Amino acid sequence: MDVCIKNINEEEWKEFKSESIHHGMKVGSFFNKIVREHKEKCAGSNWERILLGKKELKGILTRKDYLHLKNEFRTSFKMRDK
Repeated sequence: MDVCIKNINEEEWKEFKSESIHHGMKVGSFFNKIVREHKEKCAGSNWERILLGKKELKGILTRKDYLHLKNEFRTSFKMRDK
């Protein structure tokens, strides 16, 4: 598949191509490898914190502000309260 990607810095594109050559890969294969590795590295890391309910904002927000944001979020996405 041929794809056009806009707004890529020319110097960064040259670096990307040289990295693909350094790894002995074609540019498309190297891009696919990077995306796959990124997915594996980041898989679940953010979702685990969100779904398991760990409060990352603890200490930054007051309990009242946290509950207000939680209710606003649930209302905007039409979710039930627990």
